[in-house]
Amino acid sequence: MTAARARHRSRWASAAACLLSVSAAAAGGSAEGPGDVSFAAVRVAAQTRFEPVAYAALDGDQQRRYALGLAVFNTHWVAAGTAQAARIDGVGPLHNAPSCDACHNSGARGRGPEGDGALPIGLVIAVSPAGSAGPHPRYGHVLNPSGLDRVPAEAQLRVRYRMLEGRYPDGARWQLRDPRYLVEAPGYGALADDTVLKPRLAPALFGAGLLERVPVDWLRRREARNAERTDGVRGRIAWREFDGRKMPGRFDWQGDAVSVANQTGRAFAREMGLSNPLQPADDCTATQAACRKAASGGSPEVDPQLFAAVEAFQRWLAVPAVARDGGIEADGAALFTATGCADCHVPALPVEIDGAGPAQLPAYSDLLVHDLGSGLADRDLRGQAVPGAWRTAPLWGLGYAVQRGGALGLLHDGRARSVEEAILWHGGEAAAAQARFVASTPGQRALLLRWLETR
Repeated sequence: MTAARARHRSRWASAAACLLSVSAAAAGGSAEGPGDVSFAAVRVAAQTRFEPVAYAALDGDQQRRYALGLAVFNTHWVAAGTAQAARIDGVGPLHNAPSCDACHNSGARGRGPEGDGALPIGLVIAVSPAGSAGPHPRYGHVLNPSGLDRVPAEAQLRVRYRMLEGRYPDGARWQLRDPRYLVEAPGYGALADDTVLKPRLAPALFGAGLLERVPVDWLRRREARNAERTDGVRGRIAWREFDGRKMPGRFDWQGDAVSVANQTGRAFAREMGLSNPLQPADDCTATQAACRKAASGGSPEVDPQLFAAVEAFQRWLAVPAVARDGGIEADGAALFTATGCADCHVPALPVEIDGAGPAQLPAYSDLLVHDLGSGLADRDLRGQAVPGAWRTAPLWGLGYAVQRGGALGLLHDGRARSVEEAILWHGGEAAAAQARFVASTPGQRALLLRWLETR
């Protein structure tokens, strides 16, 4: 054994020992709702480095499960049979990332591309055949750029931008990046030209458990109200079939996941290659023989206790807050409403929090899906737009994304390098709001952007 390999095994043995010691302390626990919480606890102190904290006052058992979930979230999973502690092996053999944290650092959104080139680890490409929302018959749900041992990777993925330029009525210039995605070295045969590519940046997980608590009745009323509008806003519930029931899709960029657990199971299986209690198989397809024959880390590879802990961690994860300029709060909020942004990015959502009663969450979302025009639509390999609807992304935590620095990467594929660019990309149902933003004065635009950057 080489010295480097010995250090590798020693490092993962230490990580496994730490994980299992936390696991033993939490044995027998099950994910439940949080304990008493005050509304103020939903937001934490201003900071540019967020240490994942729970929004609720957790009791001892809940705190142990939260700590275990955080440990599993940060665990770098390894190939089946290579870890001294079997509970952290089984990644792949086809995968995008070896850990949850690799894409959602401390629960944050993934880093967007800084420019042309290979995609960052937090930006994945889902794929489907033309005319179907289902998986590709040879490539599955997601194109995985990494393969273990003798399992060929599915493809290498790159982005190339063309620049779009324009001017505001006052003469100020703007510039947008329009992405084209390249699928190189496909490992299992060429993709048809009409194959749909779906770039998806890892979304922030902050406050996910709170979004689960927004009543379905409120979503129905919001949908009904939109149906009566005459201004083109037509947000609707993204109904999904899950566990034999029809449920509203609250998560993922197009409302494809109905719960934190649903979203977590899909990510483990499709992007890490880990079978789990909700997804008993990884994303290997029937035609990927080497992938199907590869060693397994167990059945399921993420055992139920560890899965429940990761779910609990995400359900209790707080939303980081940043310092706000009290002098612009009222004017910024008024501009947000007057521009029309609040028609979809609803400033407050109702919830019932255990032990604390009703509260209003400053999530800035309606959790509905909207058609945002062809500019933001997915495209096939020929570059042709494929119509679709996008769930209103919550804006809370946006200020933290701005303050932590690096490539900001807003929207579903990280194309927008600033809040301003994200607004300018809005079309379809949001076209009128975008037009009002463009028509506003330089001072109004600057004020609204400053206000949004502290949400």
